Amino acid sequence: MFQKSNLRYLVEFIIIITGVFLSFYLDDLRQLNDKKSYKDTLIEELIVSSQEDLAQLDNIVSDLDKVQIYISQILLDIADNSQNLNDAEIAEKYLFITQKMSVSFFPQNGIFNQLISTGSIELIDNSELRRTLLSIFTHYYDRNSANNRTLDDLYLAFGKDIDPYISVMPVDKNDASFIYGDKDVGTYSIDREFYLSNKFKAYLLTASSMTDKNIDMLNIFQESYSKVVELGSEELQ
Repeated sequence: MFQKSNLRYLVEFIIIITGVFLSFYLDDLRQLNDKKSYKDTLIEELIVSSQEDLAQLDNIVSDLDKVQIYISQILLDIADNSQNLNDAEIAEKYLFITQKMSVSFFPQNGIFNQLISTGSIELIDNSELRRTLLSIFTHYYDRNSANNRTLDDLYLAFGKDIDPYISVMPVDKNDASFIYGDKDVGTYSIDREFYLSNKFKAYLLTASSMTDKNIDMLNIFQESYSKVVELGSEELQ
């Protein structure tokens, strides 16, 4: 009788312990599913923000390609130490160069920061997606920030050393956005002697070199964001 009672207590104890552990397991499983669901929500938002950044990058790179064309045209014009472009053409090209060569790209990093702060990035199954995100928002992000500072310095140098001689007053277009909108030429004044000077040529060559480096950096962003969109969509399947 005593042994049967002990056996009954043992069985009840095992049932209770099993129930407790099962409860903990189910609660952990529920929390994990909630975290995975939240991770998927963040991935969905990340895909949207990546597509928005890709659109922004397309616009900036398109403008930078045009900057390179205009720089090449002006360099070709002064190569023979004579001015063939008229002042209006020079003013239009110079304004576009100075306004667009230093336009910065600002990645949307809010969703990535949420992935990090909530630990959701550890729940991403695709290791390539994790590596790509870390590259975009750490290494590439820092390089881009340094690039932007250099371009800002170059823009200020243009204003200090060139604008007194090649002065173009811009006017906003009616549909222009605050940052990326185009501007029309207002009044302008072109100093012919400075236009043909080695100093102006040197500044244009520097601007061309910096623009090339910026385009290369932005192309890396484009490739990476395209990969995020592709791999992110696969992650959600």
